[in-house]
Amino acid sequence: MQSTILILIMALFSLLSGLSLYFWFSAYFKRRYFYTTMLISWLLIALFPVMLIFSFFPESSASGSIFGFSLAGAIGAFCFIWWYGTRSSLAAQKIDTLEDNIRELAEKLHDASQERRIPVVLQHCETYIYKLKHNRNRKIVLITGGIELVKVADIWVSSENTNMEMSRFYENSVSGVIRYYGAKKGQAGNVVDDTIAQELSSAMGKDLYVQPATVIVTNAGDLAQTHHVKKIFHVAAVQGEVSTGYRPIRNIQLCVTNALRKADADELRSLAIKSVLFPLMGTGTAKGDLKETARKLIQAAIAYLEMTENSTIECVYFLVWTDVELEVCRGIVGELERLGK
Repeated sequence: MQSTILILIMALFSLLSGLSLYFWFSAYFKRRYFYTTMLISWLLIALFPVMLIFSFFPESSASGSIFGFSLAGAIGAFCFIWWYGTRSSLAAQKIDTLEDNIRELAEKLHDASQERRIPVVLQHCETYIYKLKHNRNRKIVLITGGIELVKVADIWVSSENTNMEMSRFYENSVSGVIRYYGAKKGQAGNVVDDTIAQELSSAMGKDLYVQPATVIVTNAGDLAQTHHVKKIFHVAAVQGEVSTGYRPIRNIQLCVTNALRKADADELRSLAIKSVLFPLMGTGTAKGDLKETARKLIQAAIAYLEMTENSTIECVYFLVWTDVELEVCRGIVGELERLGK
């Protein structure tokens, strides 16, 4: 009787050990040492019925044939279970591996098609609103079209280089558009007073450059009347390199954090700033990765709104200029559990 109980305990221990090893390894390690682990797991699992057979039916027999060899009794049952379980597990693992490879290739193909796809410029100003789940009064908004169409944000953020040199009027950049629309113009539309750029240059003084993610505030020039903009925040989001060009600063998300912190600064409290508009900094002429950069910028805005309870900011806008930018950003915010519609 005692020997039977001991065998049953050993059988149960063998089964639990084999199953634990199987599921634990599958969950955490998947591929590395998979074959060796499956052999050991099913070796332990196969001992369970063998010990049960010996415990209750010591005279029983079971037979089977593996690779041309005939086996009988408990040994036959053990070998058959070990062989069949291991073979099935390895076959399933191969299927899982193939499916993982297919998913990875599909993602790479999608990313590659996005890179080759010619972006279509969005001609209309539309908004996609996502509210913070923990504070429904604060929200992240994707707003489409060129920045010249936007008339809803108190603060416009202009992405600059670390030399704080605005883009020229006719360059295809947010900085150039802000510079042009904020300048005073004659009847023919030509600039007669480069208001914002001159104020920025004056603020720089003798300094030739600033630290990455630095924010310098200027007035909005004519944008105050035409687009109801209270201030322009110039943020050092890219830095130049001789013979290489411009690239995004390493911690691009700090541009968002620093700009929002500046909007809540005591010296600007009288403006009662409730909304800030960001371009997708670093993804234009600096050619930063769109998906990675946009995710960092959006997550930084969410983190600031969540953690800064005394902030006056209720809405953070992100300007999406093309259909590709809109698709990417909607995919990003759709994956974030902290946002909801």
